[in-house]
Amino acid sequence: MNLLLYSAGLGYIQRGLETFTQELYEALYKQQDIQVTLFQGKGTQQLDGAVPVWAPKRNSKLYEYLPFSTLKPKSYRIENLIFSIPIVTHCYTKPCHIIHFSETLPANILYHLRKRLGGSYKLLFSNGGPTAPEHYQRYDYVQVLTPAQKQEALASGYPEDRLFLVPYGLDCQRFHQNWDQNQIWAQRRARNLPIDRSVILSVGAINASHKRMDWLVQEFAQLDPEQFFLWVVGQREEETAEIIALAAKLLKPGSYCFDTVPYAQMPEVYGISDYFVLCSLTEGFGRVYLEAMAAGLPVIAHKNINTEWILESQNLGLVNMTIPRALGNCLMKFEAEPNLRVIQTQQNQKLAVTRFDWNSLVNQYLAMYQKIYK
Repeated sequence: MNLLLYSAGLGYIQRGLETFTQELYEALYKQQDIQVTLFQGKGTQQLDGAVPVWAPKRNSKLYEYLPFSTLKPKSYRIENLIFSIPIVTHCYTKPCHIIHFSETLPANILYHLRKRLGGSYKLLFSNGGPTAPEHYQRYDYVQVLTPAQKQEALASGYPEDRLFLVPYGLDCQRFHQNWDQNQIWAQRRARNLPIDRSVILSVGAINASHKRMDWLVQEFAQLDPEQFFLWVVGQREEETAEIIALAAKLLKPGSYCFDTVPYAQMPEVYGISDYFVLCSLTEGFGRVYLEAMAAGLPVIAHKNINTEWILESQNLGLVNMTIPRALGNCLMKFEAEPNLRVIQTQQNQKLAVTRFDWNSLVNQYLAMYQKIYK
C-alpha cells in the first residue's frame, strides 16, 4: 500500500495542520505494511526520508515589494500551486494508492486531473480546518476528527461508509516533562519568565478572528498582575500587531510577553507553565488541548460539543468564553483549591494517553487506509 502525505508549510510554518502531518508521517514511516511518501516545504526542518519541495513561501518578504506586493493576497495559493507540481508528477509516474491531506489546493488539482486523465489514487481529506461539508463532497473519503464533525457530514448527505472518525494523535510522553520546582524555575529564568507568579500559557496563531487573543488580553486585564503572568506563544499574522498594541494599552508592563517558539521546544514551554488557556470558540480539533493535557496542565477552554468530547463534559476547565470574567473566575477557583487542580490535571493526563497517544491510534489509521485500499 502506497500512501502520500503533503504539507507545503511543513518545515517553516508551525500550525496544527503541519504538526499533524509531521507526526502522522513519523508514526507510519517505519510500519511494515505501508510505504509512506511525504512532500514537505523546503525550510529549516527537514524530516528523514521526506521530499523537500521549493516553492515561494507564503510569508516571503518578497511580497513586501513592488511588483510582488500586488500578489500578496494570493501568496498562499501561489505557494501551493508550485508545490503541487512534483506531487502531480509523482502520482502519475509512481504507485500511489491513497493521498491523505489537510490542505486542499493540490488535492483539487489531482481531482480535476483524474476526471480528465484518469488515475487510481483515492483522495482522503483530513478535516482539521475545519471545513464545512459542502466543500469536501468531491473527495473519495473524509477523516473527521470529532463526533460533531461526523454528525455535520452525515446531515449534509455525505455517505457514512466514506467517513472515518479518527482523531489526531500525539506523542504524549514527549510532553510529560515531570520536572521539579527548581528545574522549572531555572527554565523560566532562561526565558525571562517570572518565578513568583502563576504563568498562564496560550498557544495559537496570534490573531483575533479565530484564536480570540484580544479577548484573552481583555480577560487577563481583570486579573492581578502580581499573581499571574500571561505568556502567548504562536505564529505571528497580520492581526498580531493589533493584539500586541491592545496588550500594551491594557496590561501592566512586565506582566505578559508574546513569543514564537520552535515546535521542538514546545514540551518545555508547557512544562514550565501553570495553566493553559485557549479562548477560541471553535476548533477543527485543537491539538494544543492534547499537548497541554499530556503536559499535566489545567486546560481552560470554551465549552462546546468538541471540547466536551476531548476534555470530557465534567472537566472543571470548560467555561463559556463569551461571558466576561468566566476565564478569570475559573483560574481563581483552581488557585483557591489546589487539590481540585491536581485532580483535574491527573484526569487530563490520563485521558490524553489512553485516547489520543499515537501508540493507541496508529492501528486506527492503518485500519482506515486498509479499508480504502481494498
